[in-house]
Amino acid sequence: MPYPVPSTEGARMAVLEDLEILDTPAEALYDDVVALAAAICRTPIAVVNLVDADRQWGKALVGLPSSEAPREQSFCARTIVAPDGTMVVPDTLQDATWAQNAMVLGAPHLRFYAGAAIHADGQPVGTLCVADSTPRELDPQALSALQVLARQVSANLELRLRSRELRAANSELRRLAVQDPLTGLANRTLLLDRLELALRVRARARSGGAVGVLFGDLDGLKHVNDTYGHQAGDELLRAVGRRLARRARGTDTVARIAGDEFVIVCSRLPGEAELTAVGERLSTGVAAPVPGLPDEIVPRLSFGAAIARDGEDAAGILARADAAMYVAKQARRAARVLVAD
Repeated sequence: MPYPVPSTEGARMAVLEDLEILDTPAEALYDDVVALAAAICRTPIAVVNLVDADRQWGKALVGLPSSEAPREQSFCARTIVAPDGTMVVPDTLQDATWAQNAMVLGAPHLRFYAGAAIHADGQPVGTLCVADSTPRELDPQALSALQVLARQVSANLELRLRSRELRAANSELRRLAVQDPLTGLANRTLLLDRLELALRVRARARSGGAVGVLFGDLDGLKHVNDTYGHQAGDELLRAVGRRLARRARGTDTVARIAGDEFVIVCSRLPGEAELTAVGERLSTGVAAPVPGLPDEIVPRLSFGAAIARDGEDAAGILARADAAMYVAKQARRAARVLVAD
C-alpha cells in the first residue's frame, strides 16, 4: 500500500536523525507513557512508534514484543500526515484502506487503531498509538487523553533534542578553547597545559628524559600578506601547521600561539642533541613550495630551543626558547636552530 509522505520529509528525517533515538534501549519515561495510555484507553496494546525512512519502530510497547514494520504497512505513517495529527480506525476490516493490511490479516490482527502524532522541532516524527484485536470506539475523553500524552512525549523529545544540541555546542566551545581556528593546531592555552604537565611529570619521575621547547618564527609572513594578500598568508600558515604536525614525534605537542609563531613541546628527550635534531627536521620539512601559492613563497622557520631546568616553570622555558629564536634570526645563521644557554 503506498503511504503518504509529509511535504517536509527531508527536514523531518533530519530531526529524527538528530534525536539519535532509533534502535535505542527502553527508557522508563516512554514505558510509563504507553502504560498510562493503555490504561486510560483500555486497550491491550499501546506503542510509541517512530516513523523512519522505510519503517516504523517502537520505542516503548505494551502488548507487543515489537512493532517494527515496513512503512507501507504502518498506520502511524498515515497518522503523521493527518491534518490534525490524529487518526482513529474503529474497525479495520470495514475500512478499505486497511482491510488488506498485513498487520490486520496477520499478527497482531489489528481491528482497532487510534494514534496521535508526536513532534520534535516542529516535525512529526512518530505517534503515540493504542490498538486492539477487536473493533471498538474511543470516547472523546480517552482520545483527548491520548493527545495530551502525545504532547508530553513531544515535549520530552524537544528536551532530548535541545540537550544534544547543548552538548554539541559545549563540545565545540571546548574545542575552540584549546584549538587554533586557522591551523587546527593546539593554541596557547592547550600548549601551556601540556607543557606544565610535562614539567610536572619530569619533576616527579626524574628519569623520564628531558623536556624541551622549540620556539619557531615563520620568516616573511608580512611580505606574503602585503604582496599576495591575507588569504595567501593564511594558506601558508595552514601548510606550515600541517607539515609540522606530520613531522613532529607522536608524543610532541605542536601549537600556533600567535600570528607567525609556532611552538613544539618535546617530552621524553634523551638530551639536548635530540631536541636540536627535531628542530632541524621540522625546519627542513616545512621548507618547500606550497601548492596553490606562487613558487617563490617557500616557508622557512627559525627555531630557538630550550631544555627545561630543574624547578623551571612553563613561562620560564618558553621565554628562553623565544629569546634563542630571536638571536638565531638576528644572526641569520645557516643553522636554523639555536639552543638557549
